[in-house]
Amino acid sequence: MVIEDQAVQRQVAVNMLRSLGVATIDEADDGYQALDALRAAPDAPDVIVCDLRMPGMDGIEFIRHLGEARSASSLILASALDPTLVSSVEAMARAQGLSVLGSVGKPLSRDRLGALLARFERPDLLSPNSGQPGASANELEEAIADGQIVAYFQPKLHVTDGAIAGAEALARWHHPRRGVVSPGEFIPLAEQCGLIDALTWVMLEQSMEELNTWRRAGQDWVVSVNLSLPYLEYNGAADRIAGLAERYGIDPQSVVLEVTESLASANLAPVLGNVARLRMKGFGVAIDDYGTGYSSLKQLASFPFTELKVDQSFVQGAAINRQREAILASSVELARRLQMISVAEGVETQSDLSVLETLGCDLVQGFLFARPMAAGDFAAWAEI
Repeated sequence: MVIEDQAVQRQVAVNMLRSLGVATIDEADDGYQALDALRAAPDAPDVIVCDLRMPGMDGIEFIRHLGEARSASSLILASALDPTLVSSVEAMARAQGLSVLGSVGKPLSRDRLGALLARFERPDLLSPNSGQPGASANELEEAIADGQIVAYFQPKLHVTDGAIAGAEALARWHHPRRGVVSPGEFIPLAEQCGLIDALTWVMLEQSMEELNTWRRAGQDWVVSVNLSLPYLEYNGAADRIAGLAERYGIDPQSVVLEVTESLASANLAPVLGNVARLRMKGFGVAIDDYGTGYSSLKQLASFPFTELKVDQSFVQGAAINRQREAILASSVELARRLQMISVAEGVETQSDLSVLETLGCDLVQGFLFARPMAAGDFAAWAEI
């Protein structure tokens, strides 16, 4: 659905979307008309492209109504307003639980619109409120035991020359009926029902198997694996990981363990102990999603991190948003001064990559280069 009060601009958006392969497009000229159309439609549109400044009901008010209705539609904001203001509206929409693909300025850019549409993914597991049950603890436990949890790998590249530095391992659930399920659908469930230990172990094993595949192909790449905070609260977690690396014949320096930034909510003492022991054993440790928490600087002072991963919300649109560019620049400089490797997540456009090159960021990953891939597809992509 395209919501735009200017008929000419609305037609431009519709034509661009058709040229990008969108088959069915509804139109509305303000929020009131859009809400009426949504109430009358049997299914919600996959994506809503919404202007913000409109007579009648403006885009911000429309988004509020959309959030209250718990809409499953993903949003693209199309606006000529100040990028800082548009970013605030994006944050508001996300805070209401809406899926926001990003924003595009005016006049519309076909390439930017296409890049945002490429982010769209249909939900794999429906929430309990959608009329169909989500996954249960028993179902997830069986999935782990049956080998349905599979490691996908997204390349991490050197900014200077585009060479492969390694890859981040990301969990996917190969569900027999629902297809490939993203981690956001089952990681919280694993943490809630005590399955995060088993799930993390599966990811570590598959990642180390893939490391050995890379070594046999003559590639000295590094694999990054996410560690959930509940897993790091287990006594002996560092010893278990070190023992697994020894069993696979893996040099700990070939493994980076990524820790989420929201450490303030964790049982900090055992987490600190395990992270310190992992570093002592030679593993790299990354602070993930940097910039999204509330005590980042304190964590950087307390934890022996070797890598700083800047959250994608500061990377995407940095070329046109002065606030994001400033935060990105300060993060890269902070990593440099702390002798840490800087990594930019979610790189999707050449313009944002150019900003990262100028700032001297070390590594990048994102859809501009490749989506997460199964191990065999990653090997083919990397030509090994």
